Amino acid sequence: MTIFQAIRQFGAAPAVGGRDSSSDNLSSGASSSLGQRLWGDVHTVHYRLATTAEECEPDGDARLDVTASAEVEDGAAAAERTVSVRPHDAAPLLCTLGRALPEIMPSTHTSSSVLRLLWLLQALAEHWPCLFSRAELAEMGANGDAALPPSAFVNRKLNAKLLRQLQDPLALCSRSLPGWCSALTSDCGFLFNFDSRRLFLHSTAFGLSRALQRLQQHSQEGGASSVSSERSEFRLGRLPRQKVRISRARVMDSAFKVMELYASHKALLEVEYFGEVGTGLGPTLEFYTLVSLELRRSELGLWHSEEPPPSTDGEAAHSPHVHAPHGLFPRPVAQGDGSAGVPARTLGLFTFMGRFVAKAMLDNRLVDLPFSTPFYRHLLGHELGMADLLALSPQLHASLRQLHELALERNRLLRAGAPSAQVAALSLQGCAVSDLGLDFTLPGFPQVELVAGGAEVSVTLDNLSEYVQLVLQKMLLDGVRAQMDAFSKGFSEVFGAERLRAFSADELDLLFNGMRERWDRETVVEQLKFDHGYTRSSQAVSFLLDILSEFNEPQLRQFLKFVTGSPRLPVGGLARLSPRLTIVQKRPEGALSADAYLPSVMTCANYLKLPDYSSKAVMKERLLTAINEGQGCFLLS
Repeated sequence: MTIFQAIRQFGAAPAVGGRDSSSDNLSSGASSSLGQRLWGDVHTVHYRLATTAEECEPDGDARLDVTASAEVEDGAAAAERTVSVRPHDAAPLLCTLGRALPEIMPSTHTSSSVLRLLWLLQALAEHWPCLFSRAELAEMGANGDAALPPSAFVNRKLNAKLLRQLQDPLALCSRSLPGWCSALTSDCGFLFNFDSRRLFLHSTAFGLSRALQRLQQHSQEGGASSVSSERSEFRLGRLPRQKVRISRARVMDSAFKVMELYASHKALLEVEYFGEVGTGLGPTLEFYTLVSLELRRSELGLWHSEEPPPSTDGEAAHSPHVHAPHGLFPRPVAQGDGSAGVPARTLGLFTFMGRFVAKAMLDNRLVDLPFSTPFYRHLLGHELGMADLLALSPQLHASLRQLHELALERNRLLRAGAPSAQVAALSLQGCAVSDLGLDFTLPGFPQVELVAGGAEVSVTLDNLSEYVQLVLQKMLLDGVRAQMDAFSKGFSEVFGAERLRAFSADELDLLFNGMRERWDRETVVEQLKFDHGYTRSSQAVSFLLDILSEFNEPQLRQFLKFVTGSPRLPVGGLARLSPRLTIVQKRPEGALSADAYLPSVMTCANYLKLPDYSSKAVMKERLLTAINEGQGCFLLS
């Protein structure tokens, strides 16, 4: 602990109405700024040598003593995650309530009981459907959504208090934010809205330069800074840039080397390609997109996948990339202790992937890796169960659900003392369990045994419950443990993966991959900028808006990649795209018609140079031609 941190935490603060108004106290009102008192007051510091017991055993308030913005010192060590699979016959809510509550605050703290109650209520709102049978839920017309929207638990006063703390440059520079900031955003993230938690992550986990730059940007948006102060803050928080030049033909080999050398560096990564003149934001965003696509190749054998649907001519569609309609999740592999049995190449790719995703977050870039909900929940250390299998593989879940219900019925009859003949007569749609031809191997992965010699062990009514539990355990945890640990280890080399605990699975997908939104004409026209020959009322602009609103999702992704270098939009959608998407007129040369030209772009400035075409049909044909044939190279336009 530094002297400043000691004054910040233990220094006497002026009393307001006889109550402690220290900013560490959650129940306090407004207090005078520490920055105003720090240099004007005299502070007496008492210190002594720590005893051996004090060095080894932190006191009960250690959680609050740790500053919220302390950076991870050993980035190479993966964040400790305790992931488990709940019993298939246990209700999610009862498992949640049965666990020990997180140590949000010491039990002696005045806010402890209220915070614990809110934590329990939030768990109840999330898992309430398990209190009713499927028939009762159908009768109520419930679809399994949370009983209350997330906004119902957001505390506006705590939000405002957190934002005030993050606007204090002195606290950011000295890493002396109050401990409650870290404690509450981590274990009670539902008390803060997404933007506040995201700002806290950027301000505390990404380094001082990025924190100051984020503070300066936030001040600009709020209009609270003068021009001169903005310039000085920008110089103070300016990030160094690390330019690298790679081969487009060997993008994965180049990416491995780049991430190995620069992933943990604080410099902003900029990518260029050999033989191309493009530089800046566009080529860098395309780098993250290209590598993301390479990581989804089927030949790597990394992901759980399904057979692609047949094409229009009835034949199976062939694609070099995995078909994972429910998101990416590691392919289960038979493995022992210490990742034994998992190919070294697989572990290396997942470690690289962790570095790659974390570096993209650090530099405010986007990847194109649509991970599944169970992947995010595993990364966050959540308890997994049947609902996660449903999110990953609805077909396998439907089959296992029938076996699960049959096992529950058997257990119910045994508890009720039913005759053995009645228990033995249980069947699945008239078929005895022993006649299903099941053995103790993972469905779809016969090489992955659930128990030693599982290929020789048949599934019967007596061991059906064990089989269901082992399938869940192997599919969601034991078969993917080494891969997920490697991803977390690589991620933590850049910044601690435990910092992600403040977010839900859906929010992590936003942070990693950005937004996917449908563009309607009224929304798009408000977010675009028109210049150099075009206005909002121009005929060509009207054609373009109609075309964009008619694009399907794949076409819209390709358009975004063509214009910006990335097929995804940042958090906040088109309104948050920086620089703004600008439409300018591309004028023909000589006697040529505008219809003879293709659109061109400047990805570094998000400029679309659009000729004034004679009709909407011509514009759409030329635009699609440019999108499909203008990829893969950055040249002068």
